[in-house]
Amino acid sequence: MKNKKTPHLMAIILMVMWSLSYLSIKVIVEEVSPTLSAFYRFMLAAVILFIILKVKYPHEKILKEDKFKVALGGLFGIAIYFIFENYAVANTSASNVAILIATIPVFTLFSQRMFYKEKMSYGKIFGATLSLVGIVIIIASKERVSLFSKGSIGDILALGAVFSWLIYNRVCSNFKGNYRSITITTYQIMWGSLFLSPSLFFSTVKMPSTTVVLNIVFLSIFCSCIGYIAYIYCLKQLGATIITTYINLQPVMSLIAAAVILNEVVTIWQVIGCIVIIMGVTIVSFDGKFNFKKLKKV
Repeated sequence: MKNKKTPHLMAIILMVMWSLSYLSIKVIVEEVSPTLSAFYRFMLAAVILFIILKVKYPHEKILKEDKFKVALGGLFGIAIYFIFENYAVANTSASNVAILIATIPVFTLFSQRMFYKEKMSYGKIFGATLSLVGIVIIIASKERVSLFSKGSIGDILALGAVFSWLIYNRVCSNFKGNYRSITITTYQIMWGSLFLSPSLFFSTVKMPSTTVVLNIVFLSIFCSCIGYIAYIYCLKQLGATIITTYINLQPVMSLIAAAVILNEVVTIWQVIGCIVIIMGVTIVSFDGKFNFKKLKKV
């Protein structure tokens, strides 16, 4: 049996970094357009990773059969995902986005059922229902309940990011070749940067402040370069269901960090919605892991 301690620990560290990324995005989009800020982030990451890849593994190449899937990964996991996420953070609170992103395991379950006819137990159905209730609580927690308010549009955009990530997981879970994590990450980020590059022509380009530059560097190096390499590694070692379960950690960390660092107002409904979603995701993730009949016999 393979030692799974390293990928589990790496997954926890990754979620800490990604939970702080929402705060950095919030700071950046105050000055730079959401799409352009994503381009800056991934263009810098692409340059760094490409240099590392060519110096350390000069003979690493993507098989012809996998090139299209790598490009799709860059489209859905980089470009489309972060267009949704950055615009979501620009329109609603960073903590709200983190909480809604935490529903990825539940929607992963729905996609498994839809495309692979995976059986849904009563526990999974109950957990999925709880998470959907949590989503409704978050979206309806505004002072004025309206689907067309700025905050609600931001919440809906966050759900768009969720669906984009589901496609990314499907694309990246099965390659013909056996690649290092850095190889897949580098080429996907290069493709993502290419898809985001038109933002240079449709956004106002100006020199950002030092604070924004530092946050872009943090997102590029830690959340993108290190983060995506770690995610691809954990995805291969743990599988999509387990790695997405670790996303449960993000909303709690982001909620606390946003209140402490950004002075965001945390409402009781946000806390309730967060708890309900995490409960639902936990039930979905651990359903079937325990055999209660055996426990009764002990």
